[in-house]
Amino acid sequence: MSIVAEPFKEVKGLFPEGKIILTDGRVLDCYPLAEQKPEKIESDSLELDRTGQYLIIGRHKPTPVPNPSATVVEQRQLFISNAFYLLAHKERILSDSRMFLCPVAIQNGIAYTGTSGFRKPTLGVYLEWWGLVKEAMRTDKKGCRSLVYQLAGSPLSGRNCCSAVREDGKTETVSLSSFGRHWGPFMQLNQRYTEAKQLYQAYTLQNVLDILHQEDDNSKADFSVMIDVQFMKREIERLNKRIEAIKEECNRWHDKYEDALTRYNAEEMRQVYADCEAFEAQVTKEIDALKAEKKDLKASLKRGRIDNVSYQRRLTPLKKHINDLFFKISCYHHEKVKLTFPDEEDINFNLITKYFSKKE
Repeated sequence: MSIVAEPFKEVKGLFPEGKIILTDGRVLDCYPLAEQKPEKIESDSLELDRTGQYLIIGRHKPTPVPNPSATVVEQRQLFISNAFYLLAHKERILSDSRMFLCPVAIQNGIAYTGTSGFRKPTLGVYLEWWGLVKEAMRTDKKGCRSLVYQLAGSPLSGRNCCSAVREDGKTETVSLSSFGRHWGPFMQLNQRYTEAKQLYQAYTLQNVLDILHQEDDNSKADFSVMIDVQFMKREIERLNKRIEAIKEECNRWHDKYEDALTRYNAEEMRQVYADCEAFEAQVTKEIDALKAEKKDLKASLKRGRIDNVSYQRRLTPLKKHINDLFFKISCYHHEKVKLTFPDEEDINFNLITKYFSKKE
């Protein structure tokens, strides 16, 4: 059995020593842990889940899981209740590796692989993920906004039962469409920083909140406006992606239309192309003769056989005659196409040239 996440360009990074590189390219300095560097870095790669907590096979009962400690429950609630406040301070958090690597006491998991790939998510991972994935920052038809904070579901069927927190602090169960486009990027973001989590200092969530509150008291900033900004930026990014997708689809249909149009009118277009080439070859001979005359005229000026006044007097009509001949070619192309295809506005000489250049 193979479980593959949806494509996501940024995966686990190999960072310079003492630094991490975020997905937007910014580089953060990191602070080594006070204790000795671990001898071995624990991986967080996918592995088969045998506990049955996320998928029960046959009659096997899931392995009992101990209840989380009061501290874990408290830390989990601290994150949920402050999720929007933390989002408002996204730029500040993404500027400090100790804030970015702050552990979040939320456990995500999926069927077949359990919690592997999702272990020890950080505050920065959530902030990057919220800004990256379509439904992670949600706005319903009534304008109610929410943030997805926990993922659980099947990577194969796509069925899922996830959790989100609304702006008023209430939590709700949500089902995400295209589940693979949500759990895949989250897991890959989380794995990206697996090594950094074990090597560098990280604030506790309470530390982060204390720092942010202190800075807010000094700046008197309205963080509700910053939440609006984050949601508007996300919506702009979503619409821009939609525009690009529509443009690509439009171009595909335009190419198909051009192909059908040219194949249907291929014989007539071939005759137009041949007539235009013959006419252009004939007129080009005249143009080449005039260009040779220009060249001889310039040589006569350089050798002193004529003065500059005589040169300009003879050069001006030569240049005009050459331009008139080029214009004559263009007019012939246009008139020939219109005469052959009087009711077809989408056929022009550029399209005909493009079609036969592909043939060659």
